[in-house]
Amino acid sequence: MRASPLAAFQARARLCLEQGHPQLCEQALIEAEALQRQASARSAYPCQTLLLGVQADLVMQQLQAGRGAQAVADLQAATRGCAGL
Repeated sequence: MRASPLAAFQARARLCLEQGHPQLCEQALIEAEALQRQASARSAYPCQTLLLGVQADLVMQQLQAGRGAQAVADLQAATRGCAGL
């Protein structure tokens, strides 16, 4: 059984935000972009907005200026707000 795209993204993004692995951050950013475009196509604007926030957190992590626990909380909020995507 394969994980949903949202679940796979969440796992990769969490590792990026907690451990800062550059390759994981890059892949998570690509996945976040695909998910937020999907949310937009479905007019799921609250979800899209949450994903855009996570994308900003991922970019900040790549720049070594991560937001720590707040970024992880943003990811959790996006996961809840985008359930079913």
